[in-house]
Amino acid sequence: MAATRKKAPARKTTARKPATRAKAARPAAAKTATKAKTAAKPKAAAKTRVAAKPKKAAAKKAPAARKAAPARKAAPARKAAPARKAAAKPAARASAAKKDTSASNMVTLASRLLVRSLSTRLGPKGIGYGQYPVLMHLWQEDGLTQKELSNRVRIEAPTMVRTLDRMERDKLVARKRSDTDRRQIHIRLTAKGKALESDLSSLSTDVDKVALSGLSKKDKEQLQALMGKVIRNLEGDSSDA
Repeated sequence: MAATRKKAPARKTTARKPATRAKAARPAAAKTATKAKTAAKPKAAAKTRVAAKPKKAAAKKAPAARKAAPARKAAPARKAAPARKAAAKPAARASAAKKDTSASNMVTLASRLLVRSLSTRLGPKGIGYGQYPVLMHLWQEDGLTQKELSNRVRIEAPTMVRTLDRMERDKLVARKRSDTDRRQIHIRLTAKGKALESDLSSLSTDVDKVALSGLSKKDKEQLQALMGKVIRNLEGDSSDA
């Protein structure tokens, strides 16, 4: 009897060992299952992120395309506006030119163009347009007084004084007081002023040829007569004023 009681506990221990192994296997299986789930989750998250990125990029491009569309439509309108304004200017100038057909406007324009033509010829010689008529009168009669020159050139005395100052500075003329009347100042040409006659005396003739080209002899005579009458009328008007 004593022998059988001692062996009973040994059988119980051998029967419990498989149960403990099964319990130990269950946590290991559970751990592997949780690892598989956690490993699968990042992949799914990564797929969702990759799928979501194109949508964000598309959302960003859409506003840029919307902003660019108005700029393209507005650009042609801005460029077309200046072209219309530029086209309107020549038409306005042409209409203004048609209206300026009065005698005073035509004479003024002709005078300005004559001055320009003569000035371009005098410039290379170092002579100003205002000095040229003074030289012409002195070539005809040297030693005129300042007052006589003012009357012949038809400019005011202060303007003549400034013109003679420049000519004296350039050594074209020299001022000399009269021996009989100290109040009078005579203007005499220097050697340099006399030498210019051969080069400059024909310039006014050249300008006349250009201005009167295409006119007959009768037309030129008629024009001179008409301009002389216009000048006398204007001189009478200024003297009455």
